[in-house]
Amino acid sequence: MQTAYFEIAPSQRTEAARRGAVAWLALLLLAILLAWLPLHLAAGFVAAATVGVLTLRWPWLIWLPLAALTPVASGLRFGPASATDLLLAVGVGLWLLDGARQRTLSLRWSPVSAAATVYVAVLFASLFFAADLGKGVREVIKWLELAVLLLVAPALLTMQRARWLAAALVFGACIQAALGLYQFIFRIGPEHFVIMGRFMRASGVFDQPNPFGGFLGLALPVALSLALWAWGEFVQRGGRWINSLWALYYTVATALIGLGVLASWSRGAWLGAVVGVLVVLVVRSRRAAILSAIGALAVAGMTLLGAFSPTAIPQPISERLADLPAYFGWTDVLSQPVTDENFSVVERIAHWTAAQRMWERSPWFGVGAGNYAAVYPEVRLPRWEDPLGHAHNIYLNVLGETGIVGLASFIVLWGAVVVWTWQRARNSDQSNLDQRWLAAVAVGVLGLVAHLSVHNLVDNLFVRGIVVYIGLWFVVIHSKS
Repeated sequence: MQTAYFEIAPSQRTEAARRGAVAWLALLLLAILLAWLPLHLAAGFVAAATVGVLTLRWPWLIWLPLAALTPVASGLRFGPASATDLLLAVGVGLWLLDGARQRTLSLRWSPVSAAATVYVAVLFASLFFAADLGKGVREVIKWLELAVLLLVAPALLTMQRARWLAAALVFGACIQAALGLYQFIFRIGPEHFVIMGRFMRASGVFDQPNPFGGFLGLALPVALSLALWAWGEFVQRGGRWINSLWALYYTVATALIGLGVLASWSRGAWLGAVVGVLVVLVVRSRRAAILSAIGALAVAGMTLLGAFSPTAIPQPISERLADLPAYFGWTDVLSQPVTDENFSVVERIAHWTAAQRMWERSPWFGVGAGNYAAVYPEVRLPRWEDPLGHAHNIYLNVLGETGIVGLASFIVLWGAVVVWTWQRARNSDQSNLDQRWLAAVAVGVLGLVAHLSVHNLVDNLFVRGIVVYIGLWFVVIHSKS
């Protein structure tokens, strides 16, 4: 990783006087507002002012609410921007102020940030072929935020601060998991989400079970890896009480998030979670790799058995697995009558076909980033009029929207993520506590990428601020030692 520094000319003659004047003016303004505002508005203002002072003093704190509330903040709109966009903008502003205060601005370059920048450039180039420029610009901004986050946020984090950011990211997933389990048990949601006649598919604030399960599936491998790390530290390093607290926190979080994934009733989330957890267990040790391989074979055998022989496993699970052969092309589902049982499978395959037709229209740069829904009416199959916003397969979606060039840069981006994260996991000093923790996070992030890669075969998880959420995990493993 390379850090770029930009020096700012020093000027300290009037700094003390300026700070004193600002402090007195702030106190005077606060006194006036407290005297004139109603009590509830005054309390809100004081709370906001307190948060503002804390973030001005410690700018890295801005990433904590963004980490814990990304799905919620992404649903709060202020005109064209979401609360996530605004928090990210505030974070960049605080980075600038902190750099001005220290008279040096630092950018943390890495292969991942470079690959993300290239991908953003390709997305921008695809806009010249876009039918709906507004949707295209929003898609470019979404990925531009990832590139900016990777450049700016690590510069504000030390390893100790990164620990709190990781805890906040897991806590955000726990909030969604708890909400989802509440929906599951008390049947909170639309009637078509009812399962087994007495439960409700969990959807959190995502309004749909699949992205909800996908979001939790991203956090599950990292929470598991950190739980294993914390218990290892507790057992092998003298049983310090702080390690026991971290172990309990991440263990409870792993269990809660895992239950949330199950309650989503999303096959893509289930499959991605299994692969992500297996990656964590395999990478951690050879013994775990052998046991995980045996477990993977057992799970794969049970899955196939449930898909082809529904009576072999419990009925609710077998019904969710019965359509798996169609996903892999083992049945010609498009030629079959559409029923309630196969509707979701046929719908996805119809949208995959539409994405392929988009690519055929513009092979090199596609039909324009974010323009799947805009072009869909021109390439759709009969009877499938609703574009759903994306192709329900991220690789086909990227291929249709940005062509071969876009898909190649997308694959390079995630290849860079895997290589860079693997280096962080393997090139750590095991005699150093911080380095051991960083390696545990990196292993978990490898599981996150595995889940993302698998689940995105049947969906598009880059919704509701998930790109920023993933970017914050990259920021954690790129933080300063």
